[in-house]
Amino acid sequence: MSEGMSKYVNMQKNWYEKAASLSKYDVNRKEDNVVGSYNEHNNWPDYDKYLLGFVDETWKEKLALDFACGPGRNIVKYSHLFKRLDGADIAQNNLDNAKSNLEFHNIKVPNLYLTTGSNLGDAPDNTYDLIFSTIAMQHICVHEVRFNILRDMHRALRKLGRISIQMGFGVSPGKAGYFENNYDAISTNSGYDTMVEDVDYLRNDLSQIGFVKFSYEIRPTGPGDSHPHWIFFSAHK
Repeated sequence: MSEGMSKYVNMQKNWYEKAASLSKYDVNRKEDNVVGSYNEHNNWPDYDKYLLGFVDETWKEKLALDFACGPGRNIVKYSHLFKRLDGADIAQNNLDNAKSNLEFHNIKVPNLYLTTGSNLGDAPDNTYDLIFSTIAMQHICVHEVRFNILRDMHRALRKLGRISIQMGFGVSPGKAGYFENNYDAISTNSGYDTMVEDVDYLRNDLSQIGFVKFSYEIRPTGPGDSHPHWIFFSAHK
């Protein structure tokens, strides 16, 4: 990892560790400082239709991974769709909160991987049928970090497996351009986001890594976000 990348992901890690330490998820009314608009995101219909709309009964025998799982909101909501839904996150406090959240909802705790911030941690090679992520990649204002994460997703997917990811789309003042590497950013989690100005930026990055069958949908912006639009995109290994 380069010095710039290390500086940036350490800032992110410290930010999320602190926010997670001030949060509590083993209660009905979550004390949330990580997700933001926790219940609103849970009820946002586009996740069901555009992030995981292709998931049917056959996926109950398949393995999935939620990248940047935070306190496990998506694992709680979607674990019933898969044989197992694992999680990966930059902050140990987030993973500890995810465990508490899952236990509170009587859901068996899956594999929870601690990442460096630029990878999937100890997630095994050639394992997952699906890796998905929401309200996470748009918070990473360093293209080099995002590219490394996408490359590591490709590593962890089985052949023919797919990714499904949400990001902010459209030009927005105060946000980093898609290809910028803002190693010196001092905040994250909407403090300093990136934007996807052109669909081909994603298409070309994914093609360079080895992904195929790129597809996408441009949708309204979801809860608590200031991007002009959201983009849901998918590709296969």
